[in-house]
Amino acid sequence: MAPRLQLEKAAWRWAETVRPEEVSQEHIETAYRIWLEPCIRGVCRRNCKGNPNCLVGIGEHIWLGEIDENSFHNIDDPNCERRKKNSFVGLTNLGATCYVNTFLQVWFLNLELRQALYLCPSTCSDYVLGDGIQEEKDYEPQTICEHLQYLFALLQNSNRRYIDPSGFVKALGLDTGQQQDAQEFSKLFMSLLEDTLSKQKNPDVRNIVQQQFCGEYAYVTVCNQCGRESKLLPQTVNGLYLGIFEGIKIRRRQSLFL
Repeated sequence: MAPRLQLEKAAWRWAETVRPEEVSQEHIETAYRIWLEPCIRGVCRRNCKGNPNCLVGIGEHIWLGEIDENSFHNIDDPNCERRKKNSFVGLTNLGATCYVNTFLQVWFLNLELRQALYLCPSTCSDYVLGDGIQEEKDYEPQTICEHLQYLFALLQNSNRRYIDPSGFVKALGLDTGQQQDAQEFSKLFMSLLEDTLSKQKNPDVRNIVQQQFCGEYAYVTVCNQCGRESKLLPQTVNGLYLGIFEGIKIRRRQSLFL
């Protein structure tokens, strides 16, 4: 018996023992092989009649154009671009933008910051046609907050393995071919974000940068004789500059600084 006929017989084998009133959705999906995996690229030369998920030979040459058959089978499988279950979404490196992607992932994993940005209202106005009918257009972030909202939403919900942060990088006016100082970029961007959010009415949104990324420190002098303390006014700081020496861990350096 031909392989295709064997598959078809196996798919309907349950019909020999299941009564009509007992047929379930699972039986139907098994019969029509709904859950078969798509054929692997390069294996099929034409569409498989035994696999409804075979995507070869369904007219794709019309929109791909006249190309060599061998080149056609070298096209990347779209399933390779799909995000695996319970995995994180990555960011495309646009050249020398690894420092931007690093901070975007760090900020995204800060749940308080992410939630605060989601609460930030959009400034996009509706496009209205005649008779009050709204015109539907693709969403395009306008402000820095909206770009972060958009990226965070994609990092959280996208089905792709990675997304493109070009819009965010372009909005900041960054040169994708020039490496920038990562710490300086973080400091300047947080200042920009803090200034942008300072106009928000919601205090949870307005103060999120100070709450998550800022602190205070003061120099205190203690007398060895009487124990009297003398200290300068506290200063706001948005980062700790810790020197790293061989054999000393970061947490140890942090404890020595504080």
